[in-house]
Amino acid sequence: MRFLKFDEIDSTNRYLKDMENKKDYDCIVARTQTAGVGRRGNHWVSNEGMGLFSFAVNEKNIQGDYTLLPLICGMSVIKALEKIEKLEYRFKWTNDVYLEEKKLCGILVEKIENWFIIGIGININNTDFERADKVAISLKKVTKKSYIVDDIIYCIINEFKKTVETESWEYTLSEINRKNYLFNREIRVEKDGVEIGCGIGGNIGNDGRLEVRINNEKRYFDIGEIHILK
Repeated sequence: MRFLKFDEIDSTNRYLKDMENKKDYDCIVARTQTAGVGRRGNHWVSNEGMGLFSFAVNEKNIQGDYTLLPLICGMSVIKALEKIEKLEYRFKWTNDVYLEEKKLCGILVEKIENWFIIGIGININNTDFERADKVAISLKKVTKKSYIVDDIIYCIINEFKKTVETESWEYTLSEINRKNYLFNREIRVEKDGVEIGCGIGGNIGNDGRLEVRINNEKRYFDIGEIHILK
């Protein structure tokens, strides 16, 4: 595992995708990003004080369905953060970690050849969220304390490594559902800006799909943008 740090970079995911001779768990860290990208190409706010990093995992180390990786990453982030601060973290399907009803962390998983590139942006010491002030939060905003960002990054990667190498998916899924932010909430599911379902969030299934109760019928979604209604 190599740990490469930059004061500024366009995108940690992009750098790692282009890097030759990658090794498992090579990690790219940036103080700021100029072209950070989230899911569906959304702009990824990248302020100083955040934990902005990407790490590589060879597909030979991933057992089972790779589409479950964002869920595994989310749980790994929560387990790592619980070692830093015992707060009420929640996992928001499919790729976010929430704290106090606001977004703390976003995850982006991409694949290039036989490598998975896992990008994580987590609000740690930053307190200026620009236009996202009403929907974002950081550890420092909650605890009024400052943290060593690199230590948190190491802890997250180690938790991910332990999860994929030693824990069963059934156990990880039970932990994810214990932290399921959408459970029993009224939500709207959209795809490309069009509503595809509206109902009450349920459990995340063994295949990673989200259960939504719509008019007394259970439907299952494997993709979509979630909006909380209540």
